[in-house]
Amino acid sequence: MKIQKTNKGQYYLTLPRALVEAKGWDKGTKVKIRLTEKGNLELEEEK
Repeated sequence: MKIQKTNKGQYYLTLPRALVEAKGWDKGTKVKIRLTEKGNLELEEEK
């Protein structure tokens, strides 16, 4: 994945289709992003 930037200065990542499908997510799924103690990002579906 590559970090991208909008014209308004916001950053975003596009998730690979295979990852989204493997998680059973779809358009509109809300996802929490967390920074771990090791500095890694964790994604988790909001319930």
